[in-house]
Amino acid sequence: MKETLIQLAKEYEQDIIKTASEMIQINSQSTQEKAMAEYTAAKMRELGYDEVVVDPYGSVFGTVYGTGGGSSVTLNCHLDVVHEGDPEKWQYPPFSGAIAEGKIWGRGASDTKGTFAIQLYTPVMLKKAGLLPKGDIVVAGVVAEEIAGFGAMMQMRENFKLTDYCIVGEATENDIAIGSRGRCCVVVTIKGKSCHASIPHEGKNPFDFLGKFLLELPTVEMAKDSLFGQSTMSATSISSSEKGTNIIPNEVVLYLDYRQVGDDTEENVLKKIQAVADRCAVDGITVELKTLYFPLTTYTGYEGQAFQGEPPFSVDANEEYIQLALKTLEEVVGRPVQAKPWAFATDTGQFAAKGIKCLGYSPAEIKRCHTTEDNIDIAMMAEGTIGYLALTKTLADLAKK
Repeated sequence: MKETLIQLAKEYEQDIIKTASEMIQINSQSTQEKAMAEYTAAKMRELGYDEVVVDPYGSVFGTVYGTGGGSSVTLNCHLDVVHEGDPEKWQYPPFSGAIAEGKIWGRGASDTKGTFAIQLYTPVMLKKAGLLPKGDIVVAGVVAEEIAGFGAMMQMRENFKLTDYCIVGEATENDIAIGSRGRCCVVVTIKGKSCHASIPHEGKNPFDFLGKFLLELPTVEMAKDSLFGQSTMSATSISSSEKGTNIIPNEVVLYLDYRQVGDDTEENVLKKIQAVADRCAVDGITVELKTLYFPLTTYTGYEGQAFQGEPPFSVDANEEYIQLALKTLEEVVGRPVQAKPWAFATDTGQFAAKGIKCLGYSPAEIKRCHTTEDNIDIAMMAEGTIGYLALTKTLADLAKK
């Protein structure tokens, strides 16, 4: 099998490189992914996918049906990219998709278009080589991941195209990612009564509550897990309803950045912070807590509320499917493969919350993401292609439980 997959990867290498380059040439910043989505759907149809669907939010899903009886597998990347920054700081133009120095260059090469090109070809390569696994393979390109994880969030809310396993194509240097901390932003709105600062007894100062509250916040018990240690919480921003320095404000708003692990779900985080607020109650002052959502309009015209953050995800490296994935990769690439966490939030938290078994895999390098040196190494892509073929077939051949 190893030699067959190596040969298969070589056979399609130039097609994958060309596709990655063409995708990088499309400026698909968040909420502006229309051209990238159209390219993706057209490529899927050209390659002979059994089904191609664009959801109401603009995410693209292509399915290649398995032979029957196996576990379904999603290969996930996102269609959007971050802003390119100053073009003068790029060695090659940011939307050139230049192929040079053994790499493909441009915004999104590492995050995640280079990997997405591999994912697009994976089920087709297996099918044409007579290696189609038992389970269905869904290749998903989701929208607005960079600013909110919006595409994956809406996919999960609607239980659309749920599978047994999901391989997320965020950068891992051809190792396996087994976790990412989550993030939520908690908005604490403190309302009192405004008055002139010379007669403070006529008002209700929100800062009287805020002082007590900030001192009590460290008493919140942080969740812990073996991969990341414990959650963290930081006060990051504060604003007042009044601009003058001689006015007691009607309202003060505090923002808390909460990096989640373990069972620190959005709901649990709010409960913990609410308990602190209740202990710090001040007569005449009201306190409202909520996690931060913001308005977002996708390229399809859908208007929704996007969550500022992502849920946490972690899986033990000794979990059966992770050990199987490591063994599978090591057999086909001929070197040790690590299981390691991502340092950043990913869509895996959205999928894992639905009971989908997740892992990350990509030939891209984390240090290239969101930089003016954004590129993906072609030799690493070649190894990653072999890895994707092996991982996808192995997981999709597992008996469906």
